Amino acid sequence: MGAQGSKPDHEATPDNADQSFFAARTQPVNFSESLINHLQSQSTTPSSAVPASRQQALDSHIQQRLAHELERLRADEQHVRDQIERALEKENLDREQRGTGDGDDAKALPHSASLLHDLGELEKRAQAVRKERAQTDEWRQVDVGKDDLAKCFRDNKDTPLECRDKVEAFKRAVAGVESSFFQTMKSS
Repeated sequence: MGAQGSKPDHEATPDNADQSFFAARTQPVNFSESLINHLQSQSTTPSSAVPASRQQALDSHIQQRLAHELERLRADEQHVRDQIERALEKENLDREQRGTGDGDDAKALPHSASLLHDLGELEKRAQAVRKERAQTDEWRQVDVGKDDLAKCFRDNKDTPLECRDKVEAFKRAVAGVESSFFQTMKSS
């Protein structure tokens, strides 16, 4: 017991094809410097132990997972934005409801219905101004002058100075509109 080593000097495999021998060494094993350098250079350069088709499959799988995760994160972000928007809408409605009860707060924070009414009135006024503009002679002269000037510039791309008379006519038309506008402001 204890007189023998823990490993036998000879180990045999079941088919006796490969045999390993163990012997006691009194000196350390020395390797040549070229062998050590060769082994180090192999360990620093990446070796492709995975076949190319397997690597492509792995890359494809990783890209799919990243795309899926990105899609999930975008959906989560949209959900959070929707929640924030709903909370802000609720907060605004609460403010409006509180504001209609107080006299000063109602003026400071108008109700959305009153804003829509004001917007409708402004649109009606704008339509009336457009209609009046179309009926006045001064505005017709401005529109005709603008069209003539644009046509002249298109026809004389290389010599825009040929359009000097059209420019002067347009300026006179605009000056006429300005003077009529100031006359209406003075009479008001």
